Amino acid sequence: MLIAVNLSAGFNDFVTAVENKHLAETEQQLISVYQQSNSWQPIVNNVQIWRDIVDPQAKRRPPPVEPRRNGRYSQDPKPRGERTRPVQSEYLQAKGSRARENQPAKHSPKKVNSSNFLQTGKRLSLYDHHKKVIVGKRYLHDNQVTQSIEFEGQVIGWLGLQPSQLAKNSPASEFLTQQYESYYLMAAATVLLAFIMAFVFSRHLMAPIKQLISGTNKLIQGNYQSRIKNTTRDELAILSDHVNVLAETLEKNQKNRFQWMSDTSHELRTPLTILRAQLIAIQDGIFVADEKRVQLFVDEIDNLSHIVDDLYQLSSSDAGGLTYQKIELNPIELLMQVIDSFAVKFKQQSFIVDVHTLKELLGDNNCQLLADKDRLRQLFANLLENSCRYTQAPGKLTIFASHDKHFITIMIQDSAPGVVRAAQEKLFDRFYRVEQSRNRNHGGSGLGLALCKQIVEAHQGTISAFDSHLGGLSIKMMFPLLKKLS
Repeated sequence: MLIAVNLSAGFNDFVTAVENKHLAETEQQLISVYQQSNSWQPIVNNVQIWRDIVDPQAKRRPPPVEPRRNGRYSQDPKPRGERTRPVQSEYLQAKGSRARENQPAKHSPKKVNSSNFLQTGKRLSLYDHHKKVIVGKRYLHDNQVTQSIEFEGQVIGWLGLQPSQLAKNSPASEFLTQQYESYYLMAAATVLLAFIMAFVFSRHLMAPIKQLISGTNKLIQGNYQSRIKNTTRDELAILSDHVNVLAETLEKNQKNRFQWMSDTSHELRTPLTILRAQLIAIQDGIFVADEKRVQLFVDEIDNLSHIVDDLYQLSSSDAGGLTYQKIELNPIELLMQVIDSFAVKFKQQSFIVDVHTLKELLGDNNCQLLADKDRLRQLFANLLENSCRYTQAPGKLTIFASHDKHFITIMIQDSAPGVVRAAQEKLFDRFYRVEQSRNRNHGGSGLGLALCKQIVEAHQGTISAFDSHLGGLSIKMMFPLLKKLS
């Protein structure tokens, strides 16, 4: 629509320019005619002069052939037929003769006159200096455009021009109609093409969005095994990858939760089953409630209490319930205190404990950590208890420590039996136990190392397990040292 409006405005400007040019040319030729007799009488006597001036390229009809009296047509034109030929002024005749003299011998293509194209001559009127009509409209004010004709400083006449009202079948009207039809056709084609492209693009864009909606709906329904297929390489593909990672995390957490519930019920069921069986046997008179039997009950109750305490601490750690009151301390000094508390147990199991590297770091002020004293004590006690429980007597225990500018490393190595490498990465999982030599018969619940990992990570440290050169298991811990202002 905007293009059509611009076309109409541009065409109107073109019409105005052509009409102004035609008015100027007509005025000059009329002045030449007026000079011949100082009046408009030649045009009054022969209106064809006016027609030749305003529309020189118009095709004139040949004079009609009059029939003879005997009914046949005459081959010779009648003298009155000669009077129908255009009578030109001397000015026009002279102009025509000069044009013929200057015309090249070779035929040149005929040019189209813009004024004839717009039929400007048919809309012109001529008036004398009293504004009385000579040719055209009766009154001068009937014309939209009026222009005076001046000769030697005096007004000798007036020209009037009617507004351009294009006829239905005129060349200009046909030209505008063709242009409008072309623009409307192009506009319709553009809209259709835009609609097709928008439809295709929306299908292409909506396909991954629908997959995202379907995938998230499955996650909402609890189907964490579902995955979204990526078919693009844009931001939607990145979002799909993130949703898939979220689904994997939810699936893993769901499996861990089910495993946690299963392992917890299993660990609690074992001591309860033993207690129930022993009590029923005593009730039926199979066993006697002697001191040995009572001690068995006490041991199972202690084991049950230990499992419950570990479960509580692990669940509190997951929920952020474990509080850490961190202070500046030397972990080597704390570790030596825990080792001293295990001296009796080491002696009972004939353990040889090597701590010579620890003693070298006791007075080192560069081994300071920002840590919770009670939690570190619990960490070291769990690791030493784990070695005492699973290492065969007589055994050997080596505790090593070193540090650099950023970290302190503490390593606890024991003698046989060891742990296969495939199981070493799982030692810190909850309720995981090696079913051969390190099993429930030694009183472990499978929660000690999982709790150790929670404590180490709460101090921004790392813990790992690998083979010991003594034939058993080696536990390595690394903690970031406290940064001191220089």
